Amino acid sequence: MTRLAKIPAGRYLDFALFLALGLFPLTGLLFYTQLLQKYLVFLIFAYSLDLLWGYAGLMDLGHAVLFGMGGYLMALSLSAQNGVPEFMARYGVREVPAWLAAIVPLPAAVLAGILIPALFAGLLGRFLFSSRVGGVFFSVITLALAQVFNLFIQSQQKYTGGFNGIGGLPGLALFGRPLDLVQGYYLVFAVVLLVYAFCRGLTASRFGLVLRGIRENGARLEFLGYDPARFKTAVFMVSGALAGLAGVLYVPVNGMIAPNDVGMEFSTAAIVWLAIGGRGNLTGAALGAMLVNVVGNALSENFGAYWQLLLGAVLLAVVFFAPQGITGALARPARGSGRSKGKGMARRA
Repeated sequence: MTRLAKIPAGRYLDFALFLALGLFPLTGLLFYTQLLQKYLVFLIFAYSLDLLWGYAGLMDLGHAVLFGMGGYLMALSLSAQNGVPEFMARYGVREVPAWLAAIVPLPAAVLAGILIPALFAGLLGRFLFSSRVGGVFFSVITLALAQVFNLFIQSQQKYTGGFNGIGGLPGLALFGRPLDLVQGYYLVFAVVLLVYAFCRGLTASRFGLVLRGIRENGARLEFLGYDPARFKTAVFMVSGALAGLAGVLYVPVNGMIAPNDVGMEFSTAAIVWLAIGGRGNLTGAALGAMLVNVVGNALSENFGAYWQLLLGAVLLAVVFFAPQGITGALARPARGSGRSKGKGMARRA
């Protein structure tokens, strides 16, 4: 019992959420299973942002750019499995370009979809953090980056499908064998569990403690001999790799990718997930991503054109009554009871 009491409340929430997600396909509700499969991908994206914003204090308003890099690389690979993609052929492309041929093998596309966002984040982070760019300036730069990337995707119609994106893509496969909906769901679920375990281990390590120190007081940490720029760059790279992985999975799950999946709108949505769920603990990232998307889907089914207004009202209520997010609000009573128990023991002593 003593050991159970020492387990943080967030771990119980994680266990309950994963248990519910693991059992849901057994209900036989295929439409909602398909929706939850996509939301599972969003969990990975939320975890990637929580590492950066929740633990290191770096609000990335263009995080969907990293997601989009992984997604578009995977989409291009899937569309070129049988030769020149149709949208390229319409613009006179007769042979698969050499750069595209390199990622036609799906393992190469997956690897590129993870490594290229990580390398891009590393280069950008090295430039920004070594120049001591942080806080609101980092957010503004990444916001501008999201807009530039979105415009770039739309302008390169020959290679990206332009405003329409790349669609009609096959679903998930494993070792060349196509997976049905339930099999694909559990594949994505297994990846989510691995990502969660990785993030939990990373944040509990010395590296995670340094990130918290940077978030709270980077100048003091630098005085103690640490280089905040190196740690910020490293976590930006890890975050970029996970965002790219989410993009890689999103494309076969969703069947397409378009500019609205990689711009400012999707980046802002992820910020909202963390603000609602609570940041800096992973549990809030998962809870916020699931709740916002599930509630949004339920409202859109029942209230038609007014669902966004209603969702906005719900989000404002959560922010007003629980400024630290849902997990922060849930942790408050636990801390209060812990203090009261401590006072009681002190009196008895």
